[in-house]
Amino acid sequence: MDASVRQAAERLRLDPSRVRRLLNSGELAGRRVGRAWVVDSGALAQAASRQRPGGRPLSAPRAWGALDLLAGGEAPWLSAVARSQVRSVARGLAEFDADRWRASLRGRAERHPVVGHSASIRRLADHPSVVAAGPAAAGPAGLDLIAPSARPELYVDQGAWPHLADSLHLRDEPSGWMALVRVIDQPALIARLHESPGLRSMAIAADCIDDADPRAVRAGWEFLSRHATALPGSGR
Repeated sequence: MDASVRQAAERLRLDPSRVRRLLNSGELAGRRVGRAWVVDSGALAQAASRQRPGGRPLSAPRAWGALDLLAGGEAPWLSAVARSQVRSVARGLAEFDADRWRASLRGRAERHPVVGHSASIRRLADHPSVVAAGPAAAGPAGLDLIAPSARPELYVDQGAWPHLADSLHLRDEPSGWMALVRVIDQPALIARLHESPGLRSMAIAADCIDDADPRAVRAGWEFLSRHATALPGSGR
């Protein structure tokens, strides 16, 4: 979901006038709706990530391992040692804010904000190998968030993405994107996302933390933190 200047200012911890200057200069992507600015959610997430890195990100296998452990899975792609380390990290994240969660999990997928014909976006979303993601999928995933106007976000396998993008005539466009494609470089994870509602919910919560809307960020953070607190050995 795109953000107002006020929401962007809160996310970036800047004065609204500074956000407007960034928009006017093109340093922050957005568009005018009447006399008001609307800030592009993807550009805002990138700006927030650059501004407050919040720590070293987990590698993609470990980030997905953390989400799987939070969902009650066993992250079988990790070694026993790595699994123990990731479980400890996930427990520790219960003590931190959304910025630390975002920083830790941002390596889970490569982001592609895309544009194309609306029918092509629908065909991509309906493709059997694609998994729905982001705030638009939050309600069915069990998060306390209703986002009917959110643009589609989708998880796609790295091996399938080039063909899908080419056949559907989709192109990367950071400003004014129509769908956000999150490309995963581990083919087995797409199958696991289809099979595991719990992992899918955790992934959607992580997506919400990446969003520009503070309501989505809070819903994702609360969902992940609640499950991290419930991990065995969390001390709570």
